[in-house]
Amino acid sequence: MAKPGVFLREATGLVREIGSMDATILAIGGIIGPTWIIGFASMWFLFPGVNVAAAFAIMGTLCALHGIYYILITAVMPRSGGGAYVPLSRTIHPAFGLGMSFVMVFAYIFNVAAVASFTVNAGILGPISTYGIVTHNTGLVDLATALSTPTMTLVTGTITLILVLSVLVAGTRVMMRINKIAIVIGNLGFAAVYYILLTTNQEYFRTAYNNFVGSAGAYENVILAAKSGGLSIPANWLTPTLFALPMAFFLITSYQSGTYYSGEIRRITRSMPISVIGSIIYGAIVFSSMAFLMERAFGGDFVKSLVYLFNAQPSQYPLAIAPWVSSFVVLLNSNVILTAIMVAGFAAFGYLLMIVLAFIPSRHFFAWSFDRVFPSRLSDVSDRFHTPVIAVLCIGAICEVALVFYVFLPTVLAPVNLTFFFIVAWMLDGLAGMALPWRARGTFERAPAIARKKIAGIPVIAIAGAYDVILVFALFLMCLYNPAASGPLGLGTMASLLAVFILGVLVFYGMKTYHARQGLDIMLAFKEIPPE
Repeated sequence: MAKPGVFLREATGLVREIGSMDATILAIGGIIGPTWIIGFASMWFLFPGVNVAAAFAIMGTLCALHGIYYILITAVMPRSGGGAYVPLSRTIHPAFGLGMSFVMVFAYIFNVAAVASFTVNAGILGPISTYGIVTHNTGLVDLATALSTPTMTLVTGTITLILVLSVLVAGTRVMMRINKIAIVIGNLGFAAVYYILLTTNQEYFRTAYNNFVGSAGAYENVILAAKSGGLSIPANWLTPTLFALPMAFFLITSYQSGTYYSGEIRRITRSMPISVIGSIIYGAIVFSSMAFLMERAFGGDFVKSLVYLFNAQPSQYPLAIAPWVSSFVVLLNSNVILTAIMVAGFAAFGYLLMIVLAFIPSRHFFAWSFDRVFPSRLSDVSDRFHTPVIAVLCIGAICEVALVFYVFLPTVLAPVNLTFFFIVAWMLDGLAGMALPWRARGTFERAPAIARKKIAGIPVIAIAGAYDVILVFALFLMCLYNPAASGPLGLGTMASLLAVFILGVLVFYGMKTYHARQGLDIMLAFKEIPPE
């Protein structure tokens, strides 16, 4: 082992309280957030002719193979900050590991702020406004309008952040109890949506939509307006479906989230396969079936035409609500109980997504601090809650600043496309698996049997690492070739990504120099896996 005193202390202080079911719930929560609502609409707009159900079926298969890498690397290094920081810093170089994890954590933190505002506006206020219009309840419409102003978005987003961070501070045991309740509520909300979609046909929806708009031919007029405005839906569905695969990946990813807090997962070689494969199956089935049922109930040409008008011809868009399923299912239903269940379901999945997005950076802050490349106070663990409270509070402070920018200064953040932060970080995760058997031979030889298996003499973990790099790099190239799948990789994104990576590298060498002056060589820590 490394010399005593190289790590901050002899034990992390974290407790392995997360079981396989808890890890699976967290992984599902990271996948099934409210962002899929706008994700579906974006896929129909950007790739006319796309078969969304087929895109998720294909991506689910590719992701199941991809998930094998995270199962194996986590079995070797089951620690907080695993999957990226700990493996890369032990197999490639500590500065590279810290720089790449800085990139990923930056994206996670800013995503927390984005989801905080989006969950309230899209998942809650949208359905409430629609229900108010359908039932002629002007009070609900006025309430939704008042709460959707920038100032109120900041207030509701801040309240949401405080609630999520309070759960994280309270500890994993409390978090897991609340998560179980949230996943039940979320699935009840989905069940209500499924019920409405399954009991609706296009003729019924056409009538409901025409009544909502107040015109007998409103449904057909949407399709005609989109065609006259330039929409052309190709008969060949395969090509647009393949082009949509990167977007399907971005929506279904997070199945690997357990690797980043694996220092708190029990029986890791059993729990990780369950959570990774289980969450992928859940996400692929939910997204594929939901897309199929939406096109069946609303009409494929209609939904594609409506989202086209919303995005490309806003002056021709006929509604006061966004073209999202969270609003349409309420349009079809005036039952207050079903509506309440659906709204609660969207809110519950929004909470779960935010928990995952905030949980991961807090454990990276902890891991960096424990290796002495970040301020030591960030790895302080509460004796009562068994959680790094200061790290969580720091994450919350940064999230609040990001929320202010999203609400009041969106143009400042507009040039930065966080999608490429994630895709670059995930693409290079696999380098650790490729290098592990040779650059950390002792660690590889002491790994569980599942991680030491070989095919034709080549370690499976190296093959899986190469697959990670190839798959995500292919998606990266698809995004460059067709920016519609991810948004553009502009100068602002490239400059900010490089700046965040360099910041991580500079922090490493700065802390290395600081500790060297105190007679401590922190490089010794990176020859071993951190203690538990």
